[in-house]
Amino acid sequence: MAAESVELSPETSEALQTETQRVVAAVWADILQNGSFELDDDFFEIGGNSMTATLVTYSLRDKYGIEFPLMLIFENATVVDLAEAIDQARAEGAGQ
Repeated sequence: MAAESVELSPETSEALQTETQRVVAAVWADILQNGSFELDDDFFEIGGNSMTATLVTYSLRDKYGIEFPLMLIFENATVVDLAEAIDQARAEGAGQ
């Protein structure tokens, strides 16, 4: 049974600046079952762990059709950093 979708807090929603940030934040909220976090909060400090990080990468892979390595979230543990890394990976993939 899949977890219910969690809405982002108004503060989090208002802070989002790009579509990729919106996707990353929504995935985090659903997987962590928590929609209240700052864009510069560390995934692992707001309840994430290696299992939920794996779920995030699977979800992002499904949304973007790109295989993201698990290390991506460990190396880019905020919404802003992860969104930038995804945008870069997508741009590099489009250029091939």
